[in-house]
Amino acid sequence: MEKHRCFVGTAGWGIPSRYKDLFPGSGAHLERYSGRLAGVEINSSFYKPHRRETYERWTHSVPEDFRFCVKVPRAVTHEHRLADCEDLIGAFLG
Repeated sequence: MEKHRCFVGTAGWGIPSRYKDLFPGSGAHLERYSGRLAGVEINSSFYKPHRRETYERWTHSVPEDFRFCVKVPRAVTHEHRLADCEDLIGAFLG
């Protein structure tokens, strides 16, 4: 039987103060978040592009098996409705 791994996470890694005790440890919210959950959606990429260095910094601050789900920009999904947006996709994928 083939095994599949499911990555559970939320949209963003902000930790509301009332839940901070569920994410113990030191470091930034993303580091603490990745100690409890296996993945996260980068919701902010829908609204603005991030620099390659930002993605690299995030990647280096989490465990190796942690997964990011990067939300496709609004220009692709809503403004162009997935049509005639090859240049936008190319820019997004870098």
